Amino acid sequence: DRIAALADLLAPSAPAFRHQRLFSERDFELYEEKGNYEEQRITLEVRRQDALAEVAANGGAPAVFTFSSTVQSPWRVGLAFGEIAGTDVDGVVLPSLLEAEQKHLVQLASGFVWSRFSRLSWQWVDNFDVRSWTPSQVGQFLAYLPFSSSTWDRSNRLLGANEAMYWSKTTANPYETETGFDRAVDSLIQYGRPNAALRCVGRMLHGEHPFNAALAVQALLAALGSSESAHSIDAYETTEVIKALQADPNTNGDDLFRVEWAYLPLLDRHSGASPKHLWHRLATEPGFYCEVIRLVFRSKNEDLSSEDATEDRKEIASNAYRLLSNWQTPPGYQSDGNYDSTALNQWLDAVKAECTATGHYEIAMTMLGHSLIHVPADPDGLWIHRAAASTLNQKDSADMRDGFRTELFNSRGVHGFTSGVAERSIATKYRAQADDVETAGFYRVATTLRELADDYNRQAERESTRSPFDD
Repeated sequence: DRIAALADLLAPSAPAFRHQRLFSERDFELYEEKGNYEEQRITLEVRRQDALAEVAANGGAPAVFTFSSTVQSPWRVGLAFGEIAGTDVDGVVLPSLLEAEQKHLVQLASGFVWSRFSRLSWQWVDNFDVRSWTPSQVGQFLAYLPFSSSTWDRSNRLLGANEAMYWSKTTANPYETETGFDRAVDSLIQYGRPNAALRCVGRMLHGEHPFNAALAVQALLAALGSSESAHSIDAYETTEVIKALQADPNTNGDDLFRVEWAYLPLLDRHSGASPKHLWHRLATEPGFYCEVIRLVFRSKNEDLSSEDATEDRKEIASNAYRLLSNWQTPPGYQSDGNYDSTALNQWLDAVKAECTATGHYEIAMTMLGHSLIHVPADPDGLWIHRAAASTLNQKDSADMRDGFRTELFNSRGVHGFTSGVAERSIATKYRAQADDVETAGFYRVATTLRELADDYNRQAERESTRSPFDD
């Protein structure tokens, strides 16, 4: 009580100073108790309205405008002012403050429009004679209203050929509407807002909204060249849209190819997504695999003094290498989890012929070896399908086995200090697998696995003698 009494003595007498603290972005700091948050929110709004009434009583609307420049949230000033101001204030705020040079006045106008609409609905909007307003002012006014078909109808009617003035300004919050997503997505793409369109496509994935694959592809491809700000890009939502396209049987294969290629950096284990269509093409189209190999690796027949690659060429090569490095559906792998040895052999014959002719044979076999660690087990219980093991075991498959061994080693990923315990366990696993494939007759594969096991045993020895605090 003594502190409260002292605070009252210290409080500024001028309302413009005394009430500034009410208009912050951190409402919870103004709540006086735990619980009953909705009741306290309503109470806080009443306090703000009373504060604005007091400020306005000592200078009218101009005093409120000045006051808004001193607070953390001019938007909340607009919200409260919209509740208490008389109808004569509408003409003072609109349209002059919609595009004012001072940022705090624009934010105040935004809150004012939202507040008035929330209380008076479309009748208040339609009472304005906007014929004397500029198209830009009309567009900004509509952009402060809910993102819904009712607003879009008025944009079309009031702006006509100048509709870009609305679609370029709207926040495009897809959670303000439940219908008309196709219309919104199409318009946002048309007027240069593909990232906003993607947010709307993402909204289609939630609830009972129909998913339009064609519009999703348009938005994804348009976003690649968008000039929208970086904060408007939602990587998670974008990935979810791509996953929806992959799951939709109506998605055009060529469209899916372009989308996966363009967004390849997003489609990794961290996002829970993968370039399924591109992986499938690598596994089923030998010509495509050979083309990707050529994009990344120089032919052994090529003159090393040839001209340096351009930046565009380097970017394409980087994307192609990413695709090859993460490839997890090797040739012969079937969507039902089975393995087709005939498909593997036919694919391999075609790749060997083409890559031998272009000077890429060795590297093509090495990269194939990387993917073969993802081959499923054989139906008879052997840990690797016999068709793949037979291919790896061929006398001329040394490069393939090198790639297989390297990828097995890399598949461990990042790991911590284990004093060599984990390394010995891994070595034991590979030695047991070597015994299994040797029993099955695949001696060269067994040798490769024992070499890998020896590597892990040597690593275990090093780990067991060093301190966990060593660099």
